[in-house]
Amino acid sequence: MEQGPEDKPSLTGAERGKLRSLAQTLDPKVFVGKAGVNEGIAKLLNDAFRNADLVKVRFTAEREAMDTQAQELAKLTDSEVIGSVGRTATFFRLGATEE
Repeated sequence: MEQGPEDKPSLTGAERGKLRSLAQTLDPKVFVGKAGVNEGIAKLLNDAFRNADLVKVRFTAEREAMDTQAQELAKLTDSEVIGSVGRTATFFRLGATEE
C-alpha cells in the first residue's frame, strides 16, 4: 500500500485489481434505497465490515447519483470504493488489528 493524502494508505492498481477479482463472487450485503445514504446505511456497512474486509453495496439510484452516493458512503465509513459495475459498488476497509 502507498501513503495517500493525510497519511491514509492508498491501494495500488494491482491491489485494486486483485480485490475486484475477489469481489466477483460476492453477493451484495447492503442495499441503498430511494432515501439514499444516511447514518443508518453507514451503520449497516460498518456492521458488514466486522465480518469481511470486502463488501458489495447495491444502489437503486441512477449511475451518476450512485457514484456520488458511493463516495459519500465511503467517507462515512472510512472505507474505499474499489470498483463498481452497474448499480453495485464494492467497498474495502482493512480489518481492525488487535493489539
